[in-house]
Amino acid sequence: MSLIKLLAIDLGASSGRVMQAIYDGRSLQLSEVHRFKNEPVNLNDGLYWNLLHLFGEIKQGIKKASKDSIPIRSISVDTWGVDYAYLDQNGDLLYQPHCYRDNRMGRYEESFYNAISKKELFQKTGVQPATINTVLQIYSDLQEKPQLKNIVQRVLFIPDLINYLLSGVLSNEYTIASTSGLLDIFTQDFSEEVFERLDIPRKWFTTPTKNGAVLRQLSPRITQQLKVDSFDVIAGAGHDTAAAVLAIPYEHEKGTVFISCGTWSLVGTESDEPVVTDEAFASGLTNEGCFDGKYRLLQNTTGMWIIQELQRDWRLQGEEVGFGEMVTLAEEVTDNQTWIHPNDPVFASPGEMETKIKEWCKVSGQKVPQTKGQIVRVVLESLALTYLETITQLEQLTKHEMTTVQMVGGGIQNKLLCQLTADFTGRTVITGPIEASALGNILSQMLTLGVISSREEAQDIIKASEPVTRYESRVIENLEEIRLNFNKVKRGIQSC
Repeated sequence: MSLIKLLAIDLGASSGRVMQAIYDGRSLQLSEVHRFKNEPVNLNDGLYWNLLHLFGEIKQGIKKASKDSIPIRSISVDTWGVDYAYLDQNGDLLYQPHCYRDNRMGRYEESFYNAISKKELFQKTGVQPATINTVLQIYSDLQEKPQLKNIVQRVLFIPDLINYLLSGVLSNEYTIASTSGLLDIFTQDFSEEVFERLDIPRKWFTTPTKNGAVLRQLSPRITQQLKVDSFDVIAGAGHDTAAAVLAIPYEHEKGTVFISCGTWSLVGTESDEPVVTDEAFASGLTNEGCFDGKYRLLQNTTGMWIIQELQRDWRLQGEEVGFGEMVTLAEEVTDNQTWIHPNDPVFASPGEMETKIKEWCKVSGQKVPQTKGQIVRVVLESLALTYLETITQLEQLTKHEMTTVQMVGGGIQNKLLCQLTADFTGRTVITGPIEASALGNILSQMLTLGVISSREEAQDIIKASEPVTRYESRVIENLEEIRLNFNKVKRGIQSC
């Protein structure tokens, strides 16, 4: 067969990339075409994403990818969840989209939860209540700008918006919509009741597209601007985690936990049915959509954020400590008995991470780590113990034994974290691919176009394209004591 080229726009909360994949009938060769920064802009009235800048960078990436002799077949977008944009009756962007880290939602949480309780919201939408959720963001917008009801014609999530700018087609895609707190978890369409209870106009959204949709060819205006041939714009797996899960090369899907590990770690399992029990609500687990219409029962936990912040702190102090060196230093520590709670809000904000870790350990009555190796070891062991905690919750809720962990994403380059995850969970850990979101984006396009016909075929392609590494668990004789002590220090301390 002739080679097929597909493009993935992979946007994260700090950077974006245009990636290209060449398919030869058996495997994918993935490469980065264009990388650019993505930083929110702080204006007088809030925190915004500079989508116009991002779209300009995306067009540069398309132009670069068009320079060789292999024609582009299609393009699709995956991004972080929850954020969105308003369009007016002319289809024009009203203003730049708010960033989920904006603080306006805190002013309206009380009245929001008076209208619909946290538990009700979870039972209806499957999504854990959180300040960043789309539903609370839009509610807050309407409290501050009630005139939006008369001005707004459509609401698009970030992947939907970029697809619209590329193709001119207005649509809402299912996986990204599933992060919003606006979908009925059972019908997988927008919840009429949630919209009515919160007085949000239902007409702003259309029934989500599922299993991929070819929207239209690239806009003639863009093809003329860039001097490129046209190709299909596809609404694929719009949510980056849904895309990443699509690229997991499962050995056995049943009995397997996935960890999509980057700045954040998404720890979960795939399910044919949503889980909205009282136990799931109390455990902090959430339900999000898979590309094929299944569900991801998962918990969002801290990932490599703390390690990244430690590296940044040390750089500011004049010490350049690479991630590889951090792992080497941590491997030399064999007697650690100190842990932190990675999801404690004190670690969520940037800056002075070493000081925060030491203070947390001191307040919790533990031995305070002193060397860089000790500090990194504390963090990595704490992450692995947090993964164990979530896996235990998933087993209890699904009533399925989880015997294998599949880790994907940039965090798997930290081999010590992967080994500690195997050791502390007592399970085999299989890692790869690193570029799971971009590859899942590509696979969703291939499924939509009919280039491949099944999830199994997609997994075979990943297995032929990307190496995997296995980590077998090593015996930790005092593991139960460690687990109990970890839970004890978690419960026994408030945020510093």
